[in-house]
This record gives sequence, C-alpha cells and structure tokens, in this order.
Amino acid sequence: MNRATDVHRRLRAAVRREPLLPVLVILLIALAGSYQGFATVANFRNIAVQASPLIIAAVGMTYVIMTAGIDLSVGSMLFLAAAIESSRAIVGLPAAVVFAVICAAGVLMGLLNGVAVAFTQVPALIVTLAAMQVFRGAGGHITGQQNIELPAKLRGIGTGSLLGVPTPVLLAAAVALAGGFVFSRTTFGRYVQAVGSNADAAANAGLPVRGVLVGVYALAGLLAAVASLTQTARLGAVQPSIGQGYELTVITAVVLGGTTLFGGRGSIGGTVLGALVLTTVQTGLVFSGASPYVFDIVRGSVLLAAVLAAGARWRNVAHAVRLTGRGRPSRDGRYDAATSA
Repeated sequence: MNRATDVHRRLRAAVRREPLLPVLVILLIALAGSYQGFATVANFRNIAVQASPLIIAAVGMTYVIMTAGIDLSVGSMLFLAAAIESSRAIVGLPAAVVFAVICAAGVLMGLLNGVAVAFTQVPALIVTLAAMQVFRGAGGHITGQQNIELPAKLRGIGTGSLLGVPTPVLLAAAVALAGGFVFSRTTFGRYVQAVGSNADAAANAGLPVRGVLVGVYALAGLLAAVASLTQTARLGAVQPSIGQGYELTVITAVVLGGTTLFGGRGSIGGTVLGALVLTTVQTGLVFSGASPYVFDIVRGSVLLAAVLAAGARWRNVAHAVRLTGRGRPSRDGRYDAATSA
C-alpha cells in the first residue's frame, strides 16, 4: 500500500513538473486507437528518430529563449552546415574530421549571432533574421541549389544503431541529458536563468551578461550543426529545401514545453516533450491522410497562443506593479524586488 502511494505521489510530482507529459500520453493513446498500425514498435521507433534532430536543435534554442532572446537563423545554420558537409573541400576527409569541422562551423555561426546580440543594441530578432538570409544564401552558393548525395561514411550517424537503439535517438538523449545537467547543476545554467529573469539586475550583480549571451548563441549554433549531421545522414543527401521553416518548428517545441518567451523560466525536459508532441502530431496527420499544410496551421496556432499567453501575463503583472508603485516585473512576469526604489 505504501509502495503504491509512493508511486502515485511520484507520478503526480512528475506531472506537476512537466504538464505536457499526460498530453503526450493521451495523444499517443488516441492515435493508437484511431489508426491501425500506429501502435507498433516500428512506428514508435520512427517517431523517436524523426524527433531526434528537432530535440537536439531545440535544446540549444531553449538556452537562447531562456535569456529572453530568439534565434531565427537555426534552420539556415542547419542548411549551411549541411552544405559545408557536402562540399568538395572536406568530403574526402575522414568522417570524424568532417563532423568536427561541421561542429566548429556551427559554433562560429552561433558566435557571430551572439557577438552581434551582446555587443550591439540591435534586437536578437533583427540580428538573427539577417543571419538567416546570410547563412541560407551561403549554403545555396556552396550547393548551387542542387541535391548532393553524401558518401556512405557520413550516413552512419543518422542510420546506425547501438544495441538496437538508433544512433540519432542516442545522440538526442545525450544532448538532452547534458543540456539538462548544465542548465540545473552548473554556474552557467544559473547565469542563463538570471540573465533571462532580469539582465539589468544580473549585470548589477556582476554577472558576465555579455559572455552568457555569446555562450548561448554559440551553443545554439553547435547543436544546429549536430542536428544537421543527423538530418542529412538520414536523408542521404543535402537538399536545397533542408531547414526551411525549421526555426518555427524548433521555437514551437520550446515554448510548447513551457519555456517562456520573456526568458528566465523553462526546462530541457519540457522541450523534449514539446518536440515529441509535435512529431507525434505530424505522424498522426500522415496516418490520417491530411494535407501537410495542416501541420503548419497547428504549429502556428501553438506559437501564437504561447505569445498571447506570455504577453497577457506580462501586462497583468506590469499593471499590478504600477498599482503598488514598487519595483518592476522581470521579463518572465515575476516581481523583481531587487529593482524596487
């Protein structure tokens, strides 16, 4: 009896931490009951593999949004990384060297975004919107907007397996676990939360705000490159359309998982669940025979609802603070007593 009570208590605690978990379970049960062939090991494996690049890229985006930033260039970084991977300059190198070069390229792209955001007064939205065009154009120049087949040695990261578990799933799990550990157990993770809650207060406390901003965008670039490696390996080729609109899917997965667009609050676990929910919905639409554009409607609706909810919370708290005349709300809608007069 005590054991059953303990299990029940732990389940309730897990649901409180990640309210998207029961949504995912209900969605899977509903789709399994609606479509024959959905509840199979092969299909669940396929969902996990398809979600893996999204999870990897979304972990990096979580850090960016936690600082009250945004990165609209993630899809273009993914494409440019894939274009570099297929270029004649490195395609003849050993696979490990190619992967290292792509990861370094991702970090460099992220650093460019991070430095521009941290050391100028230009909003992250504008910086990364411009970077999106630059990176997409650079990738198109390298590939000539042609499909380029990848050699077999570069496909193992997307098609291989270890002990029956697909490599992309293992890689996504490793990234999520590492991202969660850094976020909750390290000084850098605490700095990210502090900067997102109130950058001015963090700067006044002596935190390296600019360094944190550069770091999160560099991380987002690195993980976009890793996601590119798994995505292109699964496809077996670099396509001109790869990464188009991907930034919206990544951002939606993050905000669906509970990370507020005003920064300071979120979780890697929620992001993983958000990515799995989106991938499950997309798979369900395939089983239903619905138009692929329906997924765009779902994705856009979720993102709009998150923006409206965050904006409403910010306005309500700001109004309450004006009535009291003390302090100001932090960016995630919490009262910040440290800034009171």
